[in-house]
Amino acid sequence: MRVLVVSDIHANLAAFDAVLRETQGDRNAVLCLGDLVGYGPDPRECIARAAEVCAVVLGGNHDLAAAGATDLSSFADHARIAMEWTRPQLTPTDIAYLATLPLNTEYEGILLSHGSPENPIWGYIFSQDDAEFAFSQNDFSRCFFGHTHFPSFFIETKRDGESFYQIGYGEPDAVIETGRDGKQRDLVRFLLNPGSIGFPRDQADAHRVLRYHRAAARYALFDTESGRWQFKRLEYDMRKTAKRMKQLGLW
Repeated sequence: MRVLVVSDIHANLAAFDAVLRETQGDRNAVLCLGDLVGYGPDPRECIARAAEVCAVVLGGNHDLAAAGATDLSSFADHARIAMEWTRPQLTPTDIAYLATLPLNTEYEGILLSHGSPENPIWGYIFSQDDAEFAFSQNDFSRCFFGHTHFPSFFIETKRDGESFYQIGYGEPDAVIETGRDGKQRDLVRFLLNPGSIGFPRDQADAHRVLRYHRAAARYALFDTESGRWQFKRLEYDMRKTAKRMKQLGLW
């Protein structure tokens, strides 16, 4: 089965819909690793779209904040301003939906988590130290996570009682082979991040005014039978979304 893995949509419907159109004939299911809302101007529309197309939707820190389950004191100024705008846009049904989203779950034997699995709301995995801690605190062979807005991979291999780590940036179309049917060697484990649909933060794809007509969305495709993960990148037109964000004071 071919699975589309997305994360950190952040109320950017143009990006989400562009990816859904691009992958329509190449997927059997959609997994969302959290943060449907925040930053962007289409929170209700992104909630509705995710509820319609996703087999699994996790809650992220922005989703919990929108539902009133966490306060905004730890949010950066621009994130807090966007959330203060977002909350009044949501209906009671939207808020109830966000409040019930799980922070982590399993799908086809794969652990899904918004942030680091031991701290799915706030835990980031950027470095080898972060990955080593996540591996040490959790029992999984494969974990898909988001939150950082960086497409990335972290692989732990154990030999003779010693752990070795491979970490890297998820170049577009790069492939990670995790093992057929999840039967990779027990001594090899994977942390995989598809990057952000709505607002990538890596230097190559972070949104810039001169590139709104060719903004980037990052995601991944995963084959549950072969264990093949592929990082993907799609360019789309973000100009209308950016204009609305500016008008609404979100940017």
